[in-house]
Order: sequence, then structure tokens, then C-alpha cells
Amino acid sequence: MALDELVDTLEMAASMELIPKEPAHERGVLARQKYLELARRVIREPQIEYDVLYQRFVENDWAAVQLDEAVALKGLTMGYSPEVVSWILLQSPYLQYHVHQNKVPLAPMSQYVRSTVMKLFYIRKR
Repeated sequence: MALDELVDTLEMAASMELIPKEPAHERGVLARQKYLELARRVIREPQIEYDVLYQRFVENDWAAVQLDEAVALKGLTMGYSPEVVSWILLQSPYLQYHVHQNKVPLAPMSQYVRSTVMKLFYIRKR
């Protein structure tokens, strides 16, 4: 009987939708809104909501990183400073998933954000 319960539990967990954690502070809410605005432009889906974006990208690291790079580049080309773009990228589905679902410490994920933004900033300057 214990094996059946384990199988049921695993099937239920697999069927659950991934739901992003809501930002705890107003700054996070604003950053998430800006991330969503830029992502909508990048993927050319002006009506997509953050939870759908999150579900679409978090299970594919490569696609999520590509989205982050495209969002960062869009922010930089729109004139946002690297600091502002880094602040926006802290709300990326990739970072949020790894911090809140996979329990990756924020420090290495923040380093991912900074290095992504600075790489694109310097490439764009050439």
C-alpha cells in the first residue's frame, strides 16, 4: 500500500502547475512588471501574463537564459542603466524558479544576473 501512495503522490506533484512566488515588496512588483513588459516585446506576445511566461520557460534552462539575455539587451537598448536592468532581471522566471523552487542561494543567482547584464552591456558598446 505504501508504494501505491508514493506513486499517487508523485503523479499529483507532476501534474501540479508551477506557480511563481509573488514579490514581497513594491520594488519587486515594479521589477516584475517591467520584466514582463520587456519580455512581451521580446517574444512578441503582448497579452502574455507572468505566470504563463514562468510556466513556459522555467522547465527549459536554455530557453530561460536566452529569454533573460534578450530581455536584458532590450532594456539596455531602451536606455536603462545596467543597474536598472539587473534589478529587473532579478524577477526573471529563471532566477525566481531556481531561488524559490530549487532553493539555490540568492548570491550565485545575483551573480548570474550581474554577469549576464555586464556581458551584454560590453558587447553592445563595441
